[in-house]
Amino acid sequence: MSYQHDAQLANIVTSYCTCFGGILPITLTILTKRQPARWVFAYLCVLITGVFTVWLHANEGNRLASFFDVGSNILLAWALQVAVSGDFLKGRARSVLIGASSLLNLAVLVWLAYEVTAPQKVPLIRFGDFGQFYTGEVALIVNCWIVAGLFFVNLGKIPSVARPLLYLVFSIFFAGMLLATASNRQISFGIFPWHAVWHIFGMLGFFAMWVFNEVRFDEKNAFSASPS
Repeated sequence: MSYQHDAQLANIVTSYCTCFGGILPITLTILTKRQPARWVFAYLCVLITGVFTVWLHANEGNRLASFFDVGSNILLAWALQVAVSGDFLKGRARSVLIGASSLLNLAVLVWLAYEVTAPQKVPLIRFGDFGQFYTGEVALIVNCWIVAGLFFVNLGKIPSVARPLLYLVFSIFFAGMLLATASNRQISFGIFPWHAVWHIFGMLGFFAMWVFNEVRFDEKNAFSASPS
């Protein structure tokens, strides 16, 4: 197989990290039985995203693969919103948030479907020769900031022992967002393929998120079981 650029093989191989970022949390959650089903669904969406990420990087430039890659990432971000809002919101507040997010993300998916056959895909944000963000990637980032906002707005409801882990998760994904600003081809110092390293950071972020959830749900369960 001939590769389109020097970083492509690294991008393909590290795409499997995204798959493992879903497989291990799913397995551990099933074994420990401490986290709600909505979180298992979120971890499943990580695995789905990983599968389409492998496909995309093995076929870079394929717009259909790009649609499923970015679309599955948006599905993952939406699933995280469902999971986190289920932890902290109830009734109308949660329904309004998820309803509005669902409609907006559906509109984004329609646009992504249009881009599959559009004459040209135009970046929404450019970083010169270094990289760019297209519409779907910007929508993904906005969705992820909503997830982060839900956590931090409800920080007081998170057991204090778990809060440092939340800061760790946020730091990993924030660093990953910066790495993702680079193009798939960008390599620095001959050994630092930016996009491939983002895949590794993403895997570590999901592992850390599982630990964070495990600690906070365990603390809640322990509190609920303690005598009044």
